[in-house]
Amino acid sequence: MNLIEDIVKLKENGLTLQEIAQRMNMSLGKVQYRWNKYRQQQVPTTHELSSQPVLKVDKWSMPFEYEEANVHLMPRSPDSLYAYWSFSESTKQMAEHHFRTKWEDLPSILKIYDVTDIDFFGHNAHRTFEVELPPMTNNWFLQSLEPGRTYIVDIGTRTFDGSFFTLLRSNPAETSPSLYNSNHDEKIDRWKHQRVEQPEWLENFSTYSYYQKIR
Repeated sequence: MNLIEDIVKLKENGLTLQEIAQRMNMSLGKVQYRWNKYRQQQVPTTHELSSQPVLKVDKWSMPFEYEEANVHLMPRSPDSLYAYWSFSESTKQMAEHHFRTKWEDLPSILKIYDVTDIDFFGHNAHRTFEVELPPMTNNWFLQSLEPGRTYIVDIGTRTFDGSFFTLLRSNPAETSPSLYNSNHDEKIDRWKHQRVEQPEWLENFSTYSYYQKIR
């Protein structure tokens, strides 16, 4: 059985892509790439659709990036990090049902936690701060952070009483001079301006590697 067959079988068993990457001892980027390629191959071509009776054509699923709910945090420089995320339709529907508000009308908040040297469980960070995100935002640079610290970010919204409500939580990432690579900026810029289909850092990026860096 080849890699993509293994990935598909594990996905059908209910595992997330992160869990599959860990079980197969692969980077998350490699698993994402193969899963996305597989899903694209399942989309019927125009010829296939025209050769079938309309009533028998199954509704095809949205591409991978619209199915998975995840947020990734990665080092950018000794005092900055970069976060990017996507929401699944089920997550959006859950939020709409819970708050009885359309998704586009919910405020979008990014909350940053300093979790250096602690076993973080959601409410014991050394310090936190929040950023009000513009509508339709799916990535953010975190600037002026303290070097050598470990951070986690949540993407969420506001409850009716103004409290923060978490929708997605990232992997931990550490600000460290040793992790800085100026090529990150160029790769991020190419992805943000849609000059590449997939973030170029995914092949070498694994969220599990950063969990090992919490001190």
